[in-house]
Amino acid sequence: MILLFTSPQCAWCDVVKDMVETECDSIGETTRLHEIDVERHTHIAETYGVLTVPTLVSGSHSLSGVPCSDDLRSFLFQSIAGRPLNEDEDARSVLRSARHKKHQSNGRRPQVKANSFLREKGRDKERTCTEPSEMSCRH
Repeated sequence: MILLFTSPQCAWCDVVKDMVETECDSIGETTRLHEIDVERHTHIAETYGVLTVPTLVSGSHSLSGVPCSDDLRSFLFQSIAGRPLNEDEDARSVLRSARHKKHQSNGRRPQVKANSFLREKGRDKERTCTEPSEMSCRH
């Protein structure tokens, strides 16, 4: 199961969704993709630590932004390798997983505001991208 965190204003979210579906078809995988609107389901986004959209989450793996094909393929293979064989994947399991994850991490991780996080990241690395599809490949 892969979670795709989106928002109605996200222009790249549909692009990433199409990329995931195309890549799954090319490797012969039928992984379920659940879209989660971060504006309607803020508690789920907070639980998974989502700061930007689009963000893909599967198990302990996540991928933010518009990935290049190599990064997306790697993410999908990690997702496939890390899931149980007889996993029942539906919308309720997403909510149960979010509640369980939130319960486990309750009080253990400090909350970080998005603006301060982005400022810190900006000091460490400056991103240089020539095309939107390379956003997660070059730093």
